[in-house]
Amino acid sequence: MSTMEQMDCDNKRNSYSLHLADESSSAKDRSCGLGQRHFVAIMGLLGIFNIYTMRINLSMAIVAMVSTNTPVLPTSSSLNLLDNLNNTFHHNQTILNSTSSVVDLDVCPYPESLIADDPQKQNSSSSTHTGAEFDWDSGTQGQLLGSYFYGYIATQLLGGWLAKQYGGKMQFGVGILLCSVLALLSPVAAHVHYGLLMAIRIGQGLTTGFCYPALQQMLAHWSPAYERTKLSTWANAGAPIGNVVVFLASGFLAHNFGWESVFYVFGGIGAVWWVFWQFLIYDSPFKHPRISRHELSLISGSKEKIDPAQHSQAIRQRRVPWVQLVTSLPVWAMMLSHFGQNWGNYTLLTNLPTYMKNILHFNLSANGLFSALPYVALWLVSISSGYCADLLRENHYMSTTNVRKLFNTIGNLIPAVALVAVGYVGCDSLTVVVLLTLSTGMSGCTQCSYQVNSIDLSPIFASMIFGISNTLANVPGIISPYTVGLITSGEDGHTISNWRLIFYISGVIRLGTMLFYLIFASGETQAWNAESDEPVGHQ
Repeated sequence: MSTMEQMDCDNKRNSYSLHLADESSSAKDRSCGLGQRHFVAIMGLLGIFNIYTMRINLSMAIVAMVSTNTPVLPTSSSLNLLDNLNNTFHHNQTILNSTSSVVDLDVCPYPESLIADDPQKQNSSSSTHTGAEFDWDSGTQGQLLGSYFYGYIATQLLGGWLAKQYGGKMQFGVGILLCSVLALLSPVAAHVHYGLLMAIRIGQGLTTGFCYPALQQMLAHWSPAYERTKLSTWANAGAPIGNVVVFLASGFLAHNFGWESVFYVFGGIGAVWWVFWQFLIYDSPFKHPRISRHELSLISGSKEKIDPAQHSQAIRQRRVPWVQLVTSLPVWAMMLSHFGQNWGNYTLLTNLPTYMKNILHFNLSANGLFSALPYVALWLVSISSGYCADLLRENHYMSTTNVRKLFNTIGNLIPAVALVAVGYVGCDSLTVVVLLTLSTGMSGCTQCSYQVNSIDLSPIFASMIFGISNTLANVPGIISPYTVGLITSGEDGHTISNWRLIFYISGVIRLGTMLFYLIFASGETQAWNAESDEPVGHQ
């Protein structure tokens, strides 16, 4: 930085210190470089990246792990033979002759360009290590894919309380470390019995269930008021990035090194991340030894020195206003929106590779590529919408409440419509991928609504609120994969009409919860956040 630039930065700091009581002035000093709060957000991003890679690696690995007995279907070049197979389908179909460019089928033909999954045309090259070893039916697969969430919802509320009492750093880091160790043990568990693998997945859910409430509490401590959405979307961008990496890398790893490598690689990355988190991150800005006085003032909103010990003790001694919290309509609006969003996300997150394989018949490599595209869009929309939301708030173009409602509506209405439309485009794989990308990508706007809303409503009890919300919101992680398994395990199996029903259920739930949020949500700090409750005494 040049001398003139440094002087300019110093002048901005001096000018800013005279107006710290005014929250809107927090935007005046952005040009002076990155601070420790940004580093915390980036490390949080990498932590959530690890959570998601280990949460959904089974969704990709299971495609290579499980043998399928799908009936052999013709390629698109032999559609003139479909008349002979008409009686084998249990749903009404429209069979067009071989000169037609559009085919409306309930079961898609194998595409010529992606025929690796065609049982009649698979290449048995010795360089491929994807040989399926397990004969698990759709119901068993659904239970395995949903088992993570049995544990995940069990520790949310406890995680929120622990983060409020003792800070979020330790439980966020240890939760990911333990999940990484269990990921490394997953291949051994799968070879022993699927029940043991299910237990491993439940254990991973238990350990990472502590993580999101912990990070929420840390962001409440580390975020200046008008950077709240941006820093939150930075950290939570780890989820779509993790999805993209898993979907892109898992196919390559399973194809070349065996499906076991999917668990070994991502488990190892999580363990390495923990070392850096443990030694570089602090619970709050008041405990950080290298933070500047200026950044501390920027975050706290006060130029007066705050004693970290007194600050932490005051937080711990606040009694949770349970009655006001659980009867608050804005809190319920946030929780129900979280539930609806997660139902849509988990329907695709845990089942998209299965849909790509069984409906569109993409091979493992193509499956990973096209499964990743929606999450590239999700990452881009999440980050850009975070900046837009804070721009609208800090320039007073819209109130925080209206910003939350606007982005929540966009992030649910467009995805719901696009997802339902997938069920009506048949075997047009290009249109399916475009609609799935639009649906998943635009849901990134909700990162500016429910995802950060607990900090708006109550900075002190943000981890508790998010813990309750995440408990309710992750019930779809259990129900959705099981529902998909139930619908597709019947006589018809994986058909377009069955998946159309799955997409309908997801769309209706999203739209219903979106309307509740639109009516009852708030972006304002609730009165019970600052009320002087009787302290619970020293811990």
